[in-house]
Amino acid sequence: MGCGFFEIKLSPNAPDNPTRYNFQYERKIFITLENTAIDTKENDINIIINRETQIVGIKIYQNGAWHPYFPLQNLYNEKNPTKYSLNQLLKYAQEDIAPNKEKYIKSVLSELEDKGYFIVDNPIQLYDNILVGRRKTPRTSSVNDISNPREGEDLEHDDVEEHLEELEEYKKYADLLEFSPNLILYGPPGTGKTYATKKIIECFETKRNGKYVKFDTVLKEERVKFVTFHQSYSYEEFIEGIRPQLSNEDNTDLKYKIEDGILKEFVESASTQLLKADIHSNDIQLIRDSSKVWKVSLGHRSSDDVYNECKTKKVIAVGWLSNQDLTNFSYEDIFTSLNKERSYDEPEPLQDASSLDNLVNQMSIGDIILVYDGPTTIRDIAIVKGDYKYNPKMIYPHTREVAWLKEFEEPVDIFELNGRKKLTLKTVYELPRISISDILKLVHVEDKEKQHVSSNDIKPYYLIIDEINRGNISKIFGELITLIEKDKRNNVSVTLPYSKKSFTIPENLYIIGTMNTADRSIAMLDTALRRRFAFLEVEPDPTIFIKPYLNISARVNHSIELDKLLDALNKKIQKHLDRDHRIGHAYFMDIITLEDLYKTWYYKILPLLMEYFYQDFETIKEIIGSKFLDEYGNIHYLSIKPNNNQYTEFEQAIMAIYTEK
Repeated sequence: MGCGFFEIKLSPNAPDNPTRYNFQYERKIFITLENTAIDTKENDINIIINRETQIVGIKIYQNGAWHPYFPLQNLYNEKNPTKYSLNQLLKYAQEDIAPNKEKYIKSVLSELEDKGYFIVDNPIQLYDNILVGRRKTPRTSSVNDISNPREGEDLEHDDVEEHLEELEEYKKYADLLEFSPNLILYGPPGTGKTYATKKIIECFETKRNGKYVKFDTVLKEERVKFVTFHQSYSYEEFIEGIRPQLSNEDNTDLKYKIEDGILKEFVESASTQLLKADIHSNDIQLIRDSSKVWKVSLGHRSSDDVYNECKTKKVIAVGWLSNQDLTNFSYEDIFTSLNKERSYDEPEPLQDASSLDNLVNQMSIGDIILVYDGPTTIRDIAIVKGDYKYNPKMIYPHTREVAWLKEFEEPVDIFELNGRKKLTLKTVYELPRISISDILKLVHVEDKEKQHVSSNDIKPYYLIIDEINRGNISKIFGELITLIEKDKRNNVSVTLPYSKKSFTIPENLYIIGTMNTADRSIAMLDTALRRRFAFLEVEPDPTIFIKPYLNISARVNHSIELDKLLDALNKKIQKHLDRDHRIGHAYFMDIITLEDLYKTWYYKILPLLMEYFYQDFETIKEIIGSKFLDEYGNIHYLSIKPNNNQYTEFEQAIMAIYTEK
C-alpha cells in the first residue's frame, strides 16, 4: 500500500480499526545541502543536494542511521532521467512561464543558501516541481493574476481531470450566471473573487462546449474585458463621451469627437459575434470587431448599368482614371493623376481623389459596404472580400470583390442609425456613426418574425468589473442601467445623449462584478444596482489548503497549520467587528517557507488589522496575542531564527493564536 511515494505499513501494535490519520505529519522530508547536520527522527527522509544543486542521494533515517530510500529514488530515476539540477529547473520554469514552479524552486534555493536545508510541507509540490524534472504542465496564474494570456501546450488527460474537479466547485456560480447575466461576487479581501471570475468563465464555457475550455483561450479570442471602477470613473469613460482633438497639422484647430467607452466598444464586439451566429455564411466570418462601414455609390441614379454589373459580378466599382491601374498608388498619386485631367478653371479633385483612395487603400477585407440609394436610404449591404483589383473590361474598372450580405426588396432608411445625418453624393466614404450592432438591425429590418438563433452558435462575451462598489453606479451606467436586465437585452433600446444613436445590450454579454465588503457593505449599494444583479458571497475558505487539485501547503515549516490560523483569526475578527472584515485565504496561498509567512504576516495581515481596528490596540491583542504589539501599538518583529526550543519565537506566537483558548 502507498500514499504518494511513501510506503505505508501497519505496525504490529496497530489497532483493528485505525482512525483516519494524516501520514505526512508523521515524518519530515528535508532537502539539504551535502554534509548539513539536521535534527531527525525515525523514518525522516532526506533529499541531498550538492553545490551544483543536483540531487545526489535520497535517504531514509532508520535505526539511528541514514539508508538509501529506494521507493523515492526509483521514482526520481524514472520521472527525471535527465537529472536536472535545481538551477536548470528554475531556468526552465522561467522559460515555460510557470510562476508557481519558479516560486517553489526559488524558495528551496533560498532556504538552502540561508540554512542549508528546506523542510518539505507538501510532498506533491516536491514531486511536481522538482522530482519530475521539466514537466510542461498547463501554465497557471497566481490567485489574483488573470489578465495576461499565456501560450501553453495541450492539456494532458490527468490535467484536464484536475481542472474539471476544481470546476465542479464553481458550477453553482456558472448556473447562477445563466440565470442572471449580471452577477456580483462579494466578500472580504483576499477571498479570491477575481480568481473566481476566471473559474466561472471556464465552467460556463466548458458547460456550453461540452469539453474543458481554458480561460486563456477565451482571453485570446478577446471575449473578456476588464475594468476597475473608482470614485472618479465616469459615464464618458464607460459608455461614450466627447473628446477634444487637434485636427490640423499645426495643432491649432480644435474640434470635438465622440468616442466610445469600454462598454460600448465591447457591446460592438459582442454584436459582431451575434451577427456571425445569425447568418450562416463563411463570408460573415470576415467581419471583425474593428470592421469599418462605408457608403458606396454604384453608378448614376439615372442608370442601373453599373449597379447591375456589380451585383452580377459580386464587386463594388468606381470610375475615374479608367485607363490606369491604381495598384500601389498613394492618395497623392491619385490626386495628381486626377488633377492632370482637370482644366485650370475646375476645382481640385479632393472628393474624387478621396473616394478612389478609400476604395484602393483605406478599405480592408471584412469591412461593410452600404450601397447608396438616396440621401437617407440604402439598397444593399455587402462585405469586402478582396483587395483592390483593376478590371478594364468593366464599366467602372476600379473594383473590390464583395459578398452580398443583404439585398433589400425596398430601399431602407438609415437616417436615425446615421445620427440623423443625410448621406452625401461623395462616391465612397466612411460612416463612423454606424456600428456592427446597427448592421445587425438592418439585416433583419424586413423580417416579419424574429429570427431564432441557437444559443450554441452565439459565443458569450464577459465584462469583468473589479471593485464595482467603488464607482458611482448611477453616474457610470446612466440610462443604460435598465438595458442590462435579462428581459431587456436585444428588446429595449435608448438614445445615447452624445451620439444620438439608438443603443441596446446584446443577449450574449455577461457582466461579472466583484466587490470588497471591507470597503463597503452590500447593504449600502445603489438600489438600482441591487435590483439588476444576482449576488453571491465568496467567503474565506480554510479547507482550501487541503484541496488536492490546488497543490498548496497546508503547513509551514512543519509547524504552523494555515487552515487553523485562518479560521481562528476570522472567528475573532467576526466577534469583535463583523463578518465583512474577515481575512481571505488568498493571503496565505502563496506561502511556502516560514519567511514567506513572516513577510505576509508583518506586511499584509498586521497592517490590515491595524486599519480595521484603528488605534484599538487592546482588541488587536485579543485577536493575535500580546507578543506582536507593545502597549503603545508598536509592532514587535519576532525572530524566525532557530533557537534551543523546537520552534522559533515567531512560530510560537503564531501557533498560540489558534491553540490558546
